[in-house]
Amino acid sequence: MRIRQVGVLMAGLSLAFMAVAGTGTAWSAEKTSVKIVSPKSGAVVHDPFMLKYIYHKGPRANHVHVYVDGTLYKPTHANPVRMDIPKGKHVITVKAATRHHHLLGPKSQVTVNVQ
Repeated sequence: MRIRQVGVLMAGLSLAFMAVAGTGTAWSAEKTSVKIVSPKSGAVVHDPFMLKYIYHKGPRANHVHVYVDGTLYKPTHANPVRMDIPKGKHVITVKAATRHHHLLGPKSQVTVNVQ
């Protein structure tokens, strides 16, 4: 009886490991990345300003979504992106998205002070 319990436990652990490993493999195959290059985090900018980023598209990636303080500013293919936001401190995030607007994991974020 004890050997059977160990066998069932080992089978369960093997399935869990394969599920996690499979997810990691699918994720690394995506090869999508995004990085904001301008402005730098902590920069003082004047309204309007241009947001520039480097975007490497994997097989499912299509465009990016730009967020200001956690709220969608716009989905776009444009690079650079003209940003026209109120004065003050803001967090800008660029996230990779599919053509159906599903967000992928890669993102980049900066904090700016708009004057």
